[in-house]
Amino acid sequence: MSLSSLTSAQLHRLIELVKEKEALQNKLAQVQQSLADLESGEVTKDESPAKPRGPRRGRRRAALKDGLLKALQAAGKEGLSVKELAASLKAKPASVSVWFYTTGKKIKGIKKVGKAQFAYIE
Repeated sequence: MSLSSLTSAQLHRLIELVKEKEALQNKLAQVQQSLADLESGEVTKDESPAKPRGPRRGRRRAALKDGLLKALQAAGKEGLSVKELAASLKAKPASVSVWFYTTGKKIKGIKKVGKAQFAYIE
């Protein structure tokens, strides 16, 4: 097999195979290094303590609801705009807006008083 007699498709396939071979050789070298580190007793990055995972999503929603209700109650009948609420709660304005149109509409007392402006009227 001569390199000058290869077609372009065969040449591309040859290049892909060589790249795959090099990637596998690099991976093998990493595995061998990890085994050597374990034999010598060195700490590897895999032994780092795992981060605790918990249901963060529910806490964020509850924090958003509590923060929004407190801010709206403090604002009175004039209410606050979505941008003002988002800035005070360090949340995204889109998240606050979606909250009003999904969860907020289920809460009695929350009223729309203007364009993108809401108030908590008891």
